Amino acid sequence: MESRNSNNFRGIDVSNLQGDIDFAKVKQSGIQMVYMKASEGITFVDKKLNQNYSRAKAQGLKIGFYHYFMPSLDSKAQARHFANIISGKISDCKLALDLEVADNFSKSVLTDKALTFIKEIKSLTGLDIVVYTYTYFARTNIDSRLGVYPLWIAHYGVSSPGSNPIWNSWVGFQYSSTGSVPGISGNCDMNEFKNGILLNSSSVPQEPGNNYETYTVKAGDTLSGIATMYGTTYQELAALNGISNPNKIYVGQVLKIIKGSNSSGGNTSSGTISVGSQVKIIGSNYATGQAIPSWVKNNVYTVQQISGNKALIKEITSWVYISDLVLVSGGSSAPVYYTVKYGDTLSGIATMYGTTYQKLAELNGISNANRIYAGQKIRVK
Repeated sequence: MESRNSNNFRGIDVSNLQGDIDFAKVKQSGIQMVYMKASEGITFVDKKLNQNYSRAKAQGLKIGFYHYFMPSLDSKAQARHFANIISGKISDCKLALDLEVADNFSKSVLTDKALTFIKEIKSLTGLDIVVYTYTYFARTNIDSRLGVYPLWIAHYGVSSPGSNPIWNSWVGFQYSSTGSVPGISGNCDMNEFKNGILLNSSSVPQEPGNNYETYTVKAGDTLSGIATMYGTTYQELAALNGISNPNKIYVGQVLKIIKGSNSSGGNTSSGTISVGSQVKIIGSNYATGQAIPSWVKNNVYTVQQISGNKALIKEITSWVYISDLVLVSGGSSAPVYYTVKYGDTLSGIATMYGTTYQKLAELNGISNANRIYAGQKIRVK
């Protein structure tokens, strides 16, 4: 395994155990990346998650989330819980499965359970996964099927982690559990991370000089839907990508799109995008290059600021190229709908659209404002 390297990202991982963290001091100390505990099992939520997320994001630190896996509990239920808790939060890093408890399950069964979790969280979020474990556990408790996923390895007191039969390289190395970082009281886990930990690091680069751009299929995508995004037809995309059955595309598949197919340019027949415009996101990446999660799309957002060819989207505080936006047609008189995602609340949706949960409940005939469900379509305007 590779040794630590000064060119890697300096990182930490934190949970409620670290208490109140001063992320301004953390950043000033040279830390660049922070993974934070989001959830554990099927009910536990880290009580410092929201505070850690908002404070770290305000300092411009790269952010990742991890779930502490409990093998004795249902894997899919754990994945749904994790997706629910991080819904609406933007991650710079691959989602981490914290795998360090065996609960007396065999290698094969434990690996089955981990793979079920990974596939479910990928399906729910569209985001890639990294496996966190420690050297001895990798040697004794899981099998090689997990080797297709990148490794975040824990091994303390060494400059390079020990070998294991599954992985021969790492994207994350937790080298200490007793680190001292300004802004954090007590001990802190210390890490080095490579570019491979980032969500956009596996994006397929565009070949120079060709006439194509690429789109990575997300959960819920259809070929006809992607064709509509880019102003083309599913037949053309199928022919261009050698797809014999247009009803069969898979998450993570990279499709070629002819440059210029999306003729909207950020506009629709109803006008030009400007501050205050209601828009939908159709692009694959934020202006930073980070991949846009599937759950961000298909919602209506408000343009808060325009800068050159980019727009700041109010509800998610992220910059998107104007060419990757479409104006919601029909003006203010047309009804606007929102599809409920994991973790949404009626009051949160109301805040997003500048209204109250009471008005949304009345508009949609909702008798109990505390009961909405993922997939429910709610009129917001």
